Amino acid sequence: MANANDMLAFIAASPSPFHCVAEAARRLVAAGFTQVDEAEALPRLNPGDGFFIARGGTLIAWRGGAVCPSVAGFRLLGAHTDSPNLRIKPNPERRDEGYVRWAVEPYGGLLVATWSDRDLGLSGRVALRGAGGVETRLLRVDRPIARIPNIAIHLNRKVNDEGLKLNKQTELPPVVALGTEDAEGEELFRALVSQELAVARDDVLAWDLMLHDVSPPTIGGLQGEFVFTPRLDNQAMSYCAVEAILALGEDVPEATSVIMLFDHEECGSRSERGAESALGGALLRRIIASHASSRGGALSQATARSLMVSADMAHAVHPALSGRHDPDHKPRMNAGPVIKHNVNTRYATDSVVAARFKLACADVGAPVQEFVNRSDLTCGSTIGAISAAKLACPTVDVGCAMLSMHSIREQAGVADVSWMQQVMTRLLRDG
Repeated sequence: MANANDMLAFIAASPSPFHCVAEAARRLVAAGFTQVDEAEALPRLNPGDGFFIARGGTLIAWRGGAVCPSVAGFRLLGAHTDSPNLRIKPNPERRDEGYVRWAVEPYGGLLVATWSDRDLGLSGRVALRGAGGVETRLLRVDRPIARIPNIAIHLNRKVNDEGLKLNKQTELPPVVALGTEDAEGEELFRALVSQELAVARDDVLAWDLMLHDVSPPTIGGLQGEFVFTPRLDNQAMSYCAVEAILALGEDVPEATSVIMLFDHEECGSRSERGAESALGGALLRRIIASHASSRGGALSQATARSLMVSADMAHAVHPALSGRHDPDHKPRMNAGPVIKHNVNTRYATDSVVAARFKLACADVGAPVQEFVNRSDLTCGSTIGAISAAKLACPTVDVGCAMLSMHSIREQAGVADVSWMQQVMTRLLRDG
């Protein structure tokens, strides 16, 4: 329960990928890690030293092993900080029928209908005019300032039979205020941003802002066996990765430990800070060269001796829709970590890495489950296959079983959080 409550605190502090990185950084610094400037030379990496870089919604942290990575390899934990949501457009303000609304663009594969009739806040990153050029600040408005209202059933009699279908262009813009179509004066959106950040309105140049559910994460279920929260996919696994590297404490394994929390997984990972970028591989090369006992060596030497755990939430069997699962692969919540398989490499798992993960689960007393998609359904993907190909590193795709994936509110099991963190720590220490 302590792990689950701490995870909920992590998620509550992380309404956007940028805030997720800030919270991960806060925890790392508190444990003695040092943030370094990616544009500068990396500091000498002694065994047990901890460093990290942050780039927007991406954070990579590493802790020196006793032996140079080209000899002992890396133990890598990969996850992502972003979740499907609604992003604010560059010119958001619109006035319709006496209401002020904000234009939004769906990010990732969100369950659109779940965003209706919710109390929504605003969060993300704002680019400002600064004394030396552009500077960035985090913004978080936890007041319920926006709402996407449903129309009454009296005006949509077929909604319960045909489902709620919202046009992404015309029906998703949330209502934020009352106002007339011909009103002139200060733009409410920019006014809000400038007021919250205490800057001049003209200094607000651009933003990466998004809506978020202001209802707090919570423990649920008759026996407190569930967590109900936004952004489980995939901040839950980001949390486990952070806590796993911190749990090493004073132990210094031979292999250098690395956590990679990437942005933009939900939209394909193709960005300068996504898993498909050169960022991860380039940094690993620099870490090899910075190690106190460095003998040089190519990245391929290190990754041949490495293991990566790609951790992304997994599909729990739905009690009313169990037919959507392969009959022999039905993960359940609170039944242990899930290993994901796909022979067409949508997941990176093969038999060897699956076996290594199973042994780690056995060592910490965690049950383990396996997931394979129905053969007549299209499989999803994670950063696992991307990272495995980019780094030429053996990779296992895993996750905790959950329901309501990509909904504004998601559900998972309390016990699975602790098990996943323990298995990750075991792999960093002895894997």
